[in-house]
Amino acid sequence: MEQAPITPRSCELGDALRTLRKEFAKGSAFAEQLDWDPSKVSNIERGKVRPTEVDLAQYLTACGKDRGWITDFSNNYAHAFQTYFAQTAANFSTVAFAERMAAAITGYGRTAIPDLLRTIEYTENLLQRRGASPNQVQAAIHSQRERQRVLRSDARPSLLFYMAETALNTQFKNARERMDQLELLRRMSRFLRIIPSGENLSSSTDFTLYEREKLPTTVVVDCEYARVFIQDDGATSQCQALLAALDDVALSHTDSSRLLSQLLVEEYVAGIKEATDDRPAAS
Repeated sequence: MEQAPITPRSCELGDALRTLRKEFAKGSAFAEQLDWDPSKVSNIERGKVRPTEVDLAQYLTACGKDRGWITDFSNNYAHAFQTYFAQTAANFSTVAFAERMAAAITGYGRTAIPDLLRTIEYTENLLQRRGASPNQVQAAIHSQRERQRVLRSDARPSLLFYMAETALNTQFKNARERMDQLELLRRMSRFLRIIPSGENLSSSTDFTLYEREKLPTTVVVDCEYARVFIQDDGATSQCQALLAALDDVALSHTDSSRLLSQLLVEEYVAGIKEATDDRPAAS
């Protein structure tokens, strides 16, 4: 067992172990069963230290798991303590731990709306276009509902999302879905600053910074088919520099809300015009 960087994935590993262990014994009794110091169980379950393969095998065997199950579990979390780690874009479990640990979350969406500010329909359409399976889509929707609770929490972290106006050009199945998404963004505009069309944006990649108290910042880069977790001072500095540049060109929260209200009115007027044009002419 060795000291290692605390990452969102290592905390997810610790949480999974703690959930299994609670079915069998309290921490102190479990440690005694394994002949471990109680602090060892605590540190592993908090994602603070890297368990060895032997540690994991002992721990999981004590939880009643067989060799095949232990191998699959170990492989799933093999990269938990790496400072560079990639997951499929349809997997939202680790990013949920990043959000849970964060004191401040600052995001940039150039190609897509930040996921905490998405409607369910937007997420479903986006993942379907990216080839996600029905089970992956449903898991992502369930995760999104759970994660969006942070927006309504009094104990939420500091939240700020910069979003390019062009990200609103996403194809929706119908006008109703687009209006629902615009309305959600308008209601959440206290967390949002829109970068108007025509501004020169120096990055084509969507990313989010998760700042943690007394722990390294995690950068999460969203690509079309993958989500990359990075804990690196250089990457953090580059993202912070880009966010500072966006701060100079983005609309204020108030002006962002006004823009969204204007777009909603335009959608409403367009809908009335379409309905009028489709009405049969009087004979």
